[in-house]
Formats: sequence, structure tokens, C-alpha cells
Amino acid sequence: MIKKRFKTLLTTILFILLLTSFVRIYRVSEISMNYTLVDKDLVVVDNFSAGIHIPSFHIYIDKHIYSNEKGIHRGDILAFRHPQEHRLYVKRCVALPGDSLFQKNKSLYLQIESNSAKTRDYASRYSIPTVIIDGEYWLKNPYEPFYNIVHDDRVYGPKELIDYPLVKLSPHMYFFMGDFRDNSTDSRFFGPVPYERIYYKVRYIFKLSRGLESLATIKNF
Repeated sequence: MIKKRFKTLLTTILFILLLTSFVRIYRVSEISMNYTLVDKDLVVVDNFSAGIHIPSFHIYIDKHIYSNEKGIHRGDILAFRHPQEHRLYVKRCVALPGDSLFQKNKSLYLQIESNSAKTRDYASRYSIPTVIIDGEYWLKNPYEPFYNIVHDDRVYGPKELIDYPLVKLSPHMYFFMGDFRDNSTDSRFFGPVPYERIYYKVRYIFKLSRGLESLATIKNF
């Protein structure tokens, strides 16, 4: 009888560990993603659509068991390990490997795959505003038509929140920003994030202020 109960307990524990290795629920405890995510919201993340990462059980090992970088899209909200801290951050991916970007006067400029023609076609497909700089097309604030991107005119610094120099992302590197652009510690401060530090993708958001109303699957483009 004792052996049977022990086996049942062990099976239950193993099942829970397996389940939480692929699907988890986190509680938001900051405001850098306002108002997409606000303090005390719940997010459901998965550990398979952007690759299978070694799960974080209070220990962080930056390694994928199975890689799938194609599962990451511009606009995805992802959980990644802060380059200088042993904890996970949740931010929006605003640029993929090969993309170029810069920020000027709080406006984000993005060039798809660092290619003017591809950027123009991309803008036409998704009806995103473009500007021409030195004869090349750039998307201007490409995420504002789709997401709750917030700016605060009262914020004048630090400089990283206003201007960011031109950068082309290397292979396997991703650029993250908070939706509350003027109150977010993100890639503008600690640089692009390597793929191996990206742990989970946010799939659903539950707004506690709305009685656990699901916002459905996260949009991306």
C-alpha cells in the first residue's frame, strides 16, 4: 500500500515537472509593458513554439534542447534572461537578426533585413508608415498601429529612452523594448539579446482587472 502511494506521488510529481517545463503562468510585477501588461496581470507562456529551452526552476541555464528561431516573430512578447541578472524579463521583440534599427526623438525606425526594398514591401503589406532616409525606406514606429505603445512627454532622459544609435542585428540576436517606451529597461540599455537567453513565448494574457478575461493569442506580424 505504501509503495503504491509512493509511486502515485512520484508519478504526480514527475507529471507536474513535465507540464511546467512546457507551460507556465507568471504574474506581472512591473509597469514597463503598460498597458499591454500591467502590474498583477497573469501571462501564460510556452516552452516549445520558439524552441525548447532548458526550463528555469530558479536556476538559469542558457541553452536550448531544441532550437526553432523561426518561431520568433516581430511583435512577439517573450521571456528572456536579463544579460546581467539571474531573472526573467518580459518584453516585446521589435527586431530580428539581420534587421537594422535606430531611435530618434523617441521614434523607432526599423529596416527589415537591412534591405530597403523588403522594407517597402513589408510596409505595403501591413499598411505601416515609412520614411525615406538617405534614399532608403524605413518603417517609422511600426508597432504603434498594432499595440498599446505608450510614451510620456514628461520624460526627458536618460538619453537611451530618446535616441539610440543605428545598429544592425547579428545572427541569433534579438532586440527587445517595453511597450511603455519611456519607462523600460530593455535592449536600449543592455543591448540585443542572444537567442540562447530567450526562454519562453507569451501566448495568453489574463487581465485580473477584467475578471480574468483572456486577451487571446498574442498578435505578431
